[in-house]
Amino acid sequence: MRKLSLLFALVLIATGSASAQLISVGALGGVHLTDVFNYDDESRRYVVGGSVEVRLPAGFAIEADALYQRIGDTSTLFAFLPPPFFSISRERGNDWEFPLYAKYYFRPHTASWQPFVGTGYAFRTVSFHQDLSEFNVPGEINGSFHGDFRSSLGVGASIVAGLRFHFGPVALLPQVRYTRWGDSNDNINRNEASVLLGVSF
Repeated sequence: MRKLSLLFALVLIATGSASAQLISVGALGGVHLTDVFNYDDESRRYVVGGSVEVRLPAGFAIEADALYQRIGDTSTLFAFLPPPFFSISRERGNDWEFPLYAKYYFRPHTASWQPFVGTGYAFRTVSFHQDLSEFNVPGEINGSFHGDFRSSLGVGASIVAGLRFHFGPVALLPQVRYTRWGDSNDNINRNEASVLLGVSF
């Protein structure tokens, strides 16, 4: 997490010395169309973050983002073997994703609107807090656990498509994204689809 944050900060610092015509900095916001977890998902749908784009010759560009989402789930387990018991696990986490795209614009940068497509990789790190309680069948608590942990670094292949509309120095970028994650956690949904609106300067 710290290494990825440092890398993104260095990209932002580098933009200060670059030409304003080649670098654009902006914000992203939108909603996920898919659940984070395969079941018992209680995650917030919204996602917000920042974006840096470096334009290259011949309509190409490179984009790096940092996106945040609040995620969580609650699951219940019943065991009927003696002694019978049930447990409730509640997890809440801060999900940070760092997509990196190679993009192509189909019209010149001077055009009022530009369709674009892109592909690349996304990196994910999640810090979790878990509350786990175990009860016997009459409902008396047997024990509890409270802890914090961080997931291993997730990597996924990602694609993006959208339009760029220019309004003077400001551009609006409505877009759709799809990421196929390679996470090994069985409860994590490996398919992620989202609709975002970017604002860049």
